[in-house]
Amino acid sequence: MNLKEQLTAKAEFIGDLKLEVENGDEQAAEQLAEAMEEAKSLKARIDDAEQAEELLKSISTTSYNHVDADETKSATLGEFAAKNIDFSAMREGASKSAGTGFGFKANTDAHTSVGIEYLDQNVVDAIPRDLVFRNLFGSETISGTSLKYFELGVTESAPASVAENAQKPQFHIPYTPKTVSLQKIAGWYWETDELIEDNAFLKSSIDNRGLFELDKAVESYLATTLLATSGIQTLSPAGSALAADDVFKAMMNVKSATNYDADAIVINPADYQALRLAKDSNLQYYGGGYFYAPYGNGGTQQQPNLWGINTVVTTAVNAGTVLVGAFRPGASVVTKSGEGVRVEVVTGDHDDRTNNRVTVIVEERLALATRLPAACVKIA
Repeated sequence: MNLKEQLTAKAEFIGDLKLEVENGDEQAAEQLAEAMEEAKSLKARIDDAEQAEELLKSISTTSYNHVDADETKSATLGEFAAKNIDFSAMREGASKSAGTGFGFKANTDAHTSVGIEYLDQNVVDAIPRDLVFRNLFGSETISGTSLKYFELGVTESAPASVAENAQKPQFHIPYTPKTVSLQKIAGWYWETDELIEDNAFLKSSIDNRGLFELDKAVESYLATTLLATSGIQTLSPAGSALAADDVFKAMMNVKSATNYDADAIVINPADYQALRLAKDSNLQYYGGGYFYAPYGNGGTQQQPNLWGINTVVTTAVNAGTVLVGAFRPGASVVTKSGEGVRVEVVTGDHDDRTNNRVTVIVEERLALATRLPAACVKIA
């Protein structure tokens, strides 16, 4: 029952109580006073809601899609956009685009604006996408568009035991100031305009095509940026091809240079395949065969980790290149505070209208700050 229906029912109840009061019922008089106060409260709430609606209409000539708090709790950004982007204004020609926007809002705070923008923080946090490489790094936000940080070098000398009246040893932690700027990773693609009428199709399009391709580009950007960072360690394979021993040596190089334990290995599918299919002289797979582990000792795994640490198999690194590192303490993915992934659906282009299609734009701004380059080893 909405507020107006509640007020109508309350008015009928008040009418009945008045009749009882006229007949001398003292208890009904008390109930009447309480009912009158409740009616006033309901009327005030209705007036507030109507004033808010009028205010929204006065801000813009576009039509708005009201979002209930419970409706904004979507599992993916595609589902959120499909449920909450208001396409009615686009169909009526009142607006050229609709998007999820950049700003974060609390998951109980429905947000509307002239640009028909919506974004829910819970939605962004819950995106079940394949950010396997990105998740290895730390994360932080900045209020500006660039970050100045200090890149740590190898500590010179070290504290030591000191005899009485002896001079204490000096040690030095060198650092170099660095600056990174947020980079926009973006792209667009066409979809049929039927998605305007089919929310399930729109959700699928954004999650399974648009955001998937954006993630691939972000992963590639992070890998390329890290590999180009001055100061990361390099290791050449001992033989003509990558061996598991080379990966272990890289892990120990991370430990020796930084005293951090390597927390992940990033490897191309082709290189991982060579290691995964390696056999001993009895033709037993080192990592377990397609039915059993070596010599029937336990079950098999499709993609077991190398040397017991998180192994990320991804095309973000090229075949012939493997990254081993303490990624989380060594570097951070930097984003702008209050800004997330943006999805925009545009129908304003003449060719789009005449070809019965819409343009979907996906983008995100981020940067990689590598504070401890020696925490990463490139095997090439």
